[in-house]
Amino acid sequence: MINALNLASARPDPFSTFEFYENLLLRRSSLSGGTRSRVWFLAAFIERDLIGYLALEEVLETVLWRRIKRLGFLVAHDADRPHVVAKGEHLGIVTEMFYDYLREHRREWDLLELQQQDAASTLYPLPPGVQLAGCWVRYWPNLDNGTIRVRWATLREYFDALAPKFRENIARQMRKLLASGEVELLTSSDPASTPALLKLYCNIERRSWKADTDLTIGGTTERLDYIRALLDARQPMQAVIQILVLDGVPIAGLISGAFTGPADKGLYALHIVFDEHLSAAGPGSAILMMGMRYAIDGYFAFFNLLSGFGYYKTRWLADMTATRGAQIYRIGGVFFWRRLLGDARRWLSGHLPSFVQRRLPTARSLDSDARLRDRPAPALAGSAPRVTAAERAVFAKLIAEARRGTCEWLSPREFVAAMPFSTHNAAESSRAPRYAAISPRPTGDA
Repeated sequence: MINALNLASARPDPFSTFEFYENLLLRRSSLSGGTRSRVWFLAAFIERDLIGYLALEEVLETVLWRRIKRLGFLVAHDADRPHVVAKGEHLGIVTEMFYDYLREHRREWDLLELQQQDAASTLYPLPPGVQLAGCWVRYWPNLDNGTIRVRWATLREYFDALAPKFRENIARQMRKLLASGEVELLTSSDPASTPALLKLYCNIERRSWKADTDLTIGGTTERLDYIRALLDARQPMQAVIQILVLDGVPIAGLISGAFTGPADKGLYALHIVFDEHLSAAGPGSAILMMGMRYAIDGYFAFFNLLSGFGYYKTRWLADMTATRGAQIYRIGGVFFWRRLLGDARRWLSGHLPSFVQRRLPTARSLDSDARLRDRPAPALAGSAPRVTAAERAVFAKLIAEARRGTCEWLSPREFVAAMPFSTHNAAESSRAPRYAAISPRPTGDA
């Protein structure tokens, strides 16, 4: 019933399916911080027919030494604009029904936070018929969504549509990358191949800026198990993994999700990673370009890059959709008083002399996200790291394992041929970093 309604809804998406919810609940703790205490799955029926649903989670947080309850979307992160799922003709009445239920149970929560709401949202602004007595409604800007509407027949047509300067920068970086050694590409959505590609992806994370954060897929067993389950063929969203290889070493990866709706099919860029030591050669741009190639060749209607880093995604011709978060406070609760104090501080910061502002303590906003996916990369390193012979052997084994399934492999010659620009002067970068095999370092070697 859930999946059927999602497909018939006003905006079907892969993050509102039963299988996505199930995997999230079985293998992930709360994605929005705090400790998930229970799930609020609101469902509306006409007789026995499901006409709408909204998946929320109750999260416990400690504020001023008290355990406080916050309600928010179950899939608020690593997803695209959570929303009420219903057919267009039922959206308004279903939304009002859900707000009525939340109002009746307002003693059971202190803050209702609804992130990533765009102009088409029925949740915010609140519908005219909704009255939330005893609550205070505010909003907070969120990161914009970036989606590329695929309207080009070839990668060359798309590349030619980019701004000239951006096009020149990409071509220059790619030529440097091609001059660094033999570049290959592995792409697969086959569950027989994707587990090996995922292992290669996780290896790249160790050499990326994400290595020192909690954003890595392979950082915890819980997070890795969650991603592995998304590779299951029974998931409505088909996972696609692309790995860029330089001289036998994985240097960039892109994990996307393909989802087919009644009207069209879309590709969602879920995770991207690249070796920061090769940043000057643009491996991140290269793998994103290959993601766009996959979207064009696969006849996808759009390539959704999710939220954040809008200034960069617009260069890739993404249309940016503004979003904001609704924050509904129960008046008199701890969250309510903390928001009032935060608003007071922000007002003072804008009205007091600068020497006084510098003495004010800093405050973290309620919906700031320390795990933000689009954190800027660090400064470029000077040279590529070396890899051991043992690591090379592992990479070769995983590549061979991936290729035993249905896996597109672009050889160095085929990869060059796939480029949407001339690569004749690739040799111009004779000082480009290369990977060199070394013996394993002795234990304790500085």
